[in-house]
Amino acid sequence: MNPPPPEETGCQMMKRLAKELEKGIEKSGKLAQELRTRIAGLEAQANPDQAQIDALKQALERLEQKIEDDRVALSDLETVISENC
Repeated sequence: MNPPPPEETGCQMMKRLAKELEKGIEKSGKLAQELRTRIAGLEAQANPDQAQIDALKQALERLEQKIEDDRVALSDLETVISENC
């Protein structure tokens, strides 16, 4: 997270945080897709490493939950911004 610029208003801070959340969600989404691709590649192998697949699936599940939580937080923040700024 970037430090706030000097004399940042509350609305400016919330808008900056919303942009940072959007960027984080996008970055996490790309990482989730990379994990899905790796999982599919491993599952397509003749003798896949099930432990590695399970670990990747668990990481993907946690990442997807983080994305969902961040989307909820962003939605809430956008509501506050639209009502107050």
